[in-house]
Amino acid sequence: MTRHINLSDPTDLVGLRRYLADEDKDHRLYPLDMMGVTISADAHLGVAAAVKQALAAAGKPGRAQIVVLVDTSAIRRKGESLRRIVEGQLAPDHDVRTEVLDDGHPTLHAHEQTLDAAAAAVKGADLVVTIGSGTMTDVGKVATNRNGDIPLVAVQTAASVDGFTDNVSVVLKNGVKRTIPSRWPTFVLADAVTIADAPLELNTSGFGEAISLFTAPADWYLANLAGLDNTFHPASMALLKAAAAEPPSWADGISKGETNAIQNLTRLLALRGIVSGVSNTTACLSGVEHVISHMLDLHHAAHHKPIGLHGAQVGVATLVATRLWRRAIETDLIRPELLRKPDAATMERRITAAFGHLDQTGAIAAECWRDCQKKLQLVEANWARIQSVVSNWRGHATEFDRMVQPPETLRPALIASGAPARFESLTPVITPELARWAVANCHLMRNRFNLVDLLDMMGLWTPELIDWVMADMKAGA
Repeated sequence: MTRHINLSDPTDLVGLRRYLADEDKDHRLYPLDMMGVTISADAHLGVAAAVKQALAAAGKPGRAQIVVLVDTSAIRRKGESLRRIVEGQLAPDHDVRTEVLDDGHPTLHAHEQTLDAAAAAVKGADLVVTIGSGTMTDVGKVATNRNGDIPLVAVQTAASVDGFTDNVSVVLKNGVKRTIPSRWPTFVLADAVTIADAPLELNTSGFGEAISLFTAPADWYLANLAGLDNTFHPASMALLKAAAAEPPSWADGISKGETNAIQNLTRLLALRGIVSGVSNTTACLSGVEHVISHMLDLHHAAHHKPIGLHGAQVGVATLVATRLWRRAIETDLIRPELLRKPDAATMERRITAAFGHLDQTGAIAAECWRDCQKKLQLVEANWARIQSVVSNWRGHATEFDRMVQPPETLRPALIASGAPARFESLTPVITPELARWAVANCHLMRNRFNLVDLLDMMGLWTPELIDWVMADMKAGA
């Protein structure tokens, strides 16, 4: 009898691997190389067992050199230091050394100096345990990757992002957020009690990240249709559709710290990470809404200001994305006669104008132009396909309609979770002027192709359309 596989269960790695093998006969997807994902109310108690399994699989059973990698955050579980709990599990059987990363910021930044420090800190270890949120895990993935992919056990302490269960890391390059290859964690242990005890804004940030599931896949599918992203795979999309089968009716439980809602959120984020990992791209979950968030981070970093929570920004920007997508789906906005091939010289001038004020050296604008040049080259090479997409837009709109929930569904869920639903409600506060800059120029930052790129090539990304979408963002909490 064939075993039923729940496509929305990120803890059933055996079942997911079987499904992916069956659906990926041409071997385009990447192997799901994690040994285990645990999401429960006592996952923190599994550290010693996970370490034992990971060391045995690496051919190093017995006493080992373990580095526990943390930042300066004081993470507690029911009043007790989680770091001490983890160290206590490991100390009887291993030589344990704890390394604290501190880059001088209130929250750790994944810039090159931090990555270098982390790689040096774990040198010589047989296994690394990270304790913390998404950035800490991303840093741990890079550090262990630079040291021969030694086993990594990630103890997840917040449901803030989906990067715990993927094989890439989000880092800062020349002040610009970039996604780089790193590695899969060996084990991910997500303790729902610790996560529920995390600051509410971390979990509402995770919910903001999660609801981009209801818009971002449309941008991925669009880029695939246009010939600008060949990572699209039906099996990956099936997993995303399984996760997004129903809007999150449990959203209000996030604001109340309910363990069941926290587990639902953590599972949803974990599945998102797995999908992006096997697809070898974050594009499947990173569309218009993510690049708007990256724009805000770029601005704040350039001005040496605190960077806001990524997921919280993504949640608000998802309301921009869904409003644009629903208009493109439901109206005759997209018309073939409007399409024009972009001019490289004009685009370079626009990028310089958009980003030149952020630093005196021009490095940020130059970095954005380098990335966007790649996109323009792909547009040139695939122009006939882009024309075909626009000519057949009404037929494609039927499929896009299945991928994009309307703002009337997403905004109430975001508010119920306790997450911000307006730019002005974010921390740090995003002024209307900054929000408009981020939205207006979001397609000029990187090489990803999304709906705004298409609107721009049709002469539709005008001040009037931008005003229209920004006016809607004044509503909500």
